Amino acid sequence: MEYPISVELLEKYIKGNCTEEEVALVKKWYRSFDHENDYVSGISLTEEKELEEKIYNHILSNIGMPVTEEEPVEESGSYSLRRWFSIAGVAAAVLIVGTGLFLLERWQQTKVLPVADVSTQQIEAITNNSRQIYKAILPDSSSVWLKPHAQLTFPKVFDAKSRMVSISGECFFEVTKNPQRPFIINSRSLITKVWGTSFLVSDNDQSNSAEVSVVTGKVSVSIKTAYNSDQSTLKLEKGEVMLYPHQKVTYLIDEHILKPEVTKSETKLLIWKHVNLSFDNEPLGDIIPSLNSMFHVHIKTRSARLNHYILNADLTGFNLPDVLEALKKSLNINYEIQDDDILLN
Repeated sequence: MEYPISVELLEKYIKGNCTEEEVALVKKWYRSFDHENDYVSGISLTEEKELEEKIYNHILSNIGMPVTEEEPVEESGSYSLRRWFSIAGVAAAVLIVGTGLFLLERWQQTKVLPVADVSTQQIEAITNNSRQIYKAILPDSSSVWLKPHAQLTFPKVFDAKSRMVSISGECFFEVTKNPQRPFIINSRSLITKVWGTSFLVSDNDQSNSAEVSVVTGKVSVSIKTAYNSDQSTLKLEKGEVMLYPHQKVTYLIDEHILKPEVTKSETKLLIWKHVNLSFDNEPLGDIIPSLNSMFHVHIKTRSARLNHYILNADLTGFNLPDVLEALKKSLNINYEIQDDDILLN
């Protein structure tokens, strides 16, 4: 967008109070979206049409207009989906600055939709750029552990009817139970509905697969589509796979299928189990073998002097990331994850 204009000018345009020069300025601003980057040119025409209609209906819903299933009047030539994204982005920007306006041109002849005042929702975004596991506490007191390079996005205040978050990468969740406010996770290719408490979600752009593994409780998983990406209920839909403890489902992207399986012997889940540990003035050199055996990991020290550090701590109910955080704070040491090793320094 090369020609930014003011909210006041948009308001005049909607009310029909613009001069010819101001009308020309608004139209010039609108045409400037043709130069924005196209992030969706690679999708099929069918997917483009579905996404176009979804964006349109979502905007209508947000601004208080009734969503209709009537076919819109078609203009001569296709309406670029790139422009839909550009206009949607502008709508968000206008709402953020507190205006009650949004200019939407769906057809060649300009069509103006009035917008009610909407309070913006503040969003938190966390990216774990470290080589450690980062723990985040959500507004409902649920806990999320982010593995290195993982991302988490969530509202500062959850909606009254649902708790929706988005992730990329590998995250482990312990969700506070609240059946009246479903907890739903949006990732690159999956929608995960939480019916229980603790589970692992791994889904990122660098892999040709994604997976969800359950430790306790139960979750349902479905392949993400244009129709279920904003679901906010726990109603079980066709095609969803229900998972229970010691079960996981893998989404094979190339084959576009969900593959359920049992995970009783999957060692990578062991770091998330809660254990009862207590150390009474024990050297770290004696503690590390116990942790390696209990969690099936490879903890090592970069320096032999760390083996002589003495720990006196009650770690009852801790999982491995919590134990590592306790070692950091109590012994003033650090750690980083390198492939399959956890290095203390």
